[in-house]
Amino acid sequence: MAICIKCGKETSSCLCDSCRTGMDLEELCRQVIAFRPGTGENPLWEEICRGMNNPYNFSNLVFALSDELPTPRKEYLRVMAIAGSSSNVPKASRPWFYEIYDAIKDSDGLTEEEKNRLAGIAVGARYMDYDYEAAERTASVLCVSENIPWQASYNLAEFYTTTRRYDSADEVIEEALSRFADDEFVVQTMQNRAEKNAKQREKADAGKQEYLPNPKENRDEVRKKYIDFLTSIGIEATAPTPSMGKKSKAAIPRDQYPAPVETRDTDFDTFVAFDLETTGRSSKIDSIIEIGAVKVVGGQVVETGEFTFQELVQPLDHKKVSAEITALTGITNDEAYAARPIWEVLPDFMRFAGNAVLVGFNCMTFDSRFMVRAGRYSNRIIENKYFDVMRYAAQFKEQLGIDAKKVSLEELSGKLEIENPRAHRALADAITTARVFLKLKELDTGAESSSVEDLLSDLDEW
Repeated sequence: MAICIKCGKETSSCLCDSCRTGMDLEELCRQVIAFRPGTGENPLWEEICRGMNNPYNFSNLVFALSDELPTPRKEYLRVMAIAGSSSNVPKASRPWFYEIYDAIKDSDGLTEEEKNRLAGIAVGARYMDYDYEAAERTASVLCVSENIPWQASYNLAEFYTTTRRYDSADEVIEEALSRFADDEFVVQTMQNRAEKNAKQREKADAGKQEYLPNPKENRDEVRKKYIDFLTSIGIEATAPTPSMGKKSKAAIPRDQYPAPVETRDTDFDTFVAFDLETTGRSSKIDSIIEIGAVKVVGGQVVETGEFTFQELVQPLDHKKVSAEITALTGITNDEAYAARPIWEVLPDFMRFAGNAVLVGFNCMTFDSRFMVRAGRYSNRIIENKYFDVMRYAAQFKEQLGIDAKKVSLEELSGKLEIENPRAHRALADAITTARVFLKLKELDTGAESSSVEDLLSDLDEW
């Protein structure tokens, strides 16, 4: 038996007959799509999520809830359930999306903003499937609209960066920043996109190799299609075939690399909170695909400029970014393989971190082990100590009303009323980890963090 998502009673579907009567199904679908597991905002839905193998599959209930809605409302909501708050649909869902998109994109039953939201997803899906001409056709129509959702703007900018039109990407980003200036999450997201565009522009200006698609199959064919497209829009490009994923030099043997060192001491308020996104759970065979970090100085979290680090990483040994990881993080295989390898990224990260304690969530059983492999392949010994916030949080479970044996970052941040607008991206999770740690320290000691005025006097530590 299923559980009614409104009243919690057992029923044959996700709504009982009593709750279905008079229900605004479309509004309920929107609430389901917007729901984020682990926030504690809806205890009944949290309970339902705990019974799922993947709590983020909760949004799939929209497929059943929307069944009685007319076209195109039903189809639009189902696409939104797959895309969530992100800009894209997973690769496995793209054939289905294309069919839905072609059927409803010109429907009178959609607002202009909704049509543009779908068009933005189409741009992202098409270029990630290497259909650059189709992506360009949709982008050309979309970019003249005055009512573009931020997700569509993000995909437009990403498409222009990927196809080496850095000025066009900047224009889209600047326009979105102007229209969504009051939305902190959108501003941060678009600024991150702007930084990525700037890095690609720097490569072009320095004469370095710019982005090239690197699929697992038919690489030469896909690259030729990419080069032909660039040529068709007036951009000169060639397709070198560098070896990718090979180590720069012999890795440090596993038995010669020191184990991560943990500290349980909390008597510090200057540190680096970090998080990794990876291709999977095994540090022996999986690879880092993103490093995100934030410097905390004197108990102050500063989320911009020199205080943050975020970079994608090319997977080791040609490890593929699966559809499941893309759905969870939004990081695609192409994006990862266009990034620098770990032996180039790790030294930059360690320069950013200096000698600071590396504060992570579940880092002693997960992130630190990936860092060991990264250090081995980069021929760099990581001497920083690690502090695991998940282990520290165990002593506050009763105080926070947490019953689970192992608490997640999402649940803990929800209990502490700390919002994480982009969970499962490294920088956002690192910032959330920093804020959770500082909040737990307040519960532990009752001490207040340093004032903003004290921040500058502490910067010499860096």
